[in-house]
Amino acid sequence: MSELDYATDEDVEDGNTFSFWPPDALVAPFRALVSKQAQKAYLGTLLFLITAICMFFVSSVAYGIFYYWFIPQIGLARPVHLQFGDDQPWGTASLGSELVSQQAYDVAVKLEMPRTPSNLAAGNFMLDLSLFSRPSTSVTTGRNTSSDRIVHSRRPAIMTYTSPMVDTASKMSFMPLYVLGWQREAETLRVPMLEKIEFSRGWRNLPASLRLEVHSKGPMQVYSAQVEFRARFTGLRWVMYNWRILSFLVFSFGFWSISMISSSIAWLVLASIWSTKSVNQVNIKRETRGKTPIKEEYDDEAADISALDSPSDSHSPKHQPTSWVKKEEGFEEETKRSYSSDTDEGSQDRGGGREAWPSESGAGTGLESAEARGVQRRRNRSFREGHS
Repeated sequence: MSELDYATDEDVEDGNTFSFWPPDALVAPFRALVSKQAQKAYLGTLLFLITAICMFFVSSVAYGIFYYWFIPQIGLARPVHLQFGDDQPWGTASLGSELVSQQAYDVAVKLEMPRTPSNLAAGNFMLDLSLFSRPSTSVTTGRNTSSDRIVHSRRPAIMTYTSPMVDTASKMSFMPLYVLGWQREAETLRVPMLEKIEFSRGWRNLPASLRLEVHSKGPMQVYSAQVEFRARFTGLRWVMYNWRILSFLVFSFGFWSISMISSSIAWLVLASIWSTKSVNQVNIKRETRGKTPIKEEYDDEAADISALDSPSDSHSPKHQPTSWVKKEEGFEEETKRSYSSDTDEGSQDRGGGREAWPSESGAGTGLESAEARGVQRRRNRSFREGHS
């Protein structure tokens, strides 16, 4: 016979027979998937993913802000409008806040000049460049006073020489372009003025304006003049500027890692504080539930009853419920004995032929037993209420 035949009625009632095993075996994996621990794991994973995504966006924004403030503008150009008159040509230009301190710059002057006979005959000429700090404001007049010159440089320049034969050949070859206007007879000179110049910290050490002068023996013709600043990055700035994608990945991952570690530490601290508070609340509730008002009333009532029953014991320090129960059992036995003795005496009186007063004896016994039962019921009722 199989194990199913030996199954008792109690096993069937309890659900321990073989017929109930397959559903439990099938449902067990799903119960593990929907258990409280699994739900906590799902919630923790979801919160981790959301936090990781948010921290990734925060890290990207943080890297963008860091790149904007750490990497200055690599190129800066300011046109200079030269002034011609009785003196040498000169011009000024204002600089913005693009230049930063402790950054190396190369400064150059770019001139576009026509190949006129006067410019070719001038030969070498000098370029004079000066950088000035921000003008200070007078406290008394409220007007700008003269500013200090930070840097000054003078460099020579000359137009490229070409022999008459080469010049004629080049003009003949480019004649169609000259006729169509796609090219003109001009030359662009780029003269380096400063190399790897750095400005000290402080707004007074950063240039705010410049002055360019052209010094030559004869008159000069110039199409346009421009002063260029170009930053020369080194170290971390060079890496971040030349390897932008790699720098973005590395620094963003670094910001993300720091953010995740900080968030994890904060989460663990808050979780420990919360668990400590919950444990303290549970302990307080257990302590408050240790002694209920009903139990206190029961203890007071038991002490009063025991004091009435045995005055000698009322002076004892403690009245335990067990002694009170023993006293109740002794009272019940005494009541039964008195009742049985009264019954035996009544039967002997009736058997001996002596006259008896059944009504009085019966009334006395009945009253005493009823009174005893009432006291016993009240005490039992108070005892049940105290334990409930």
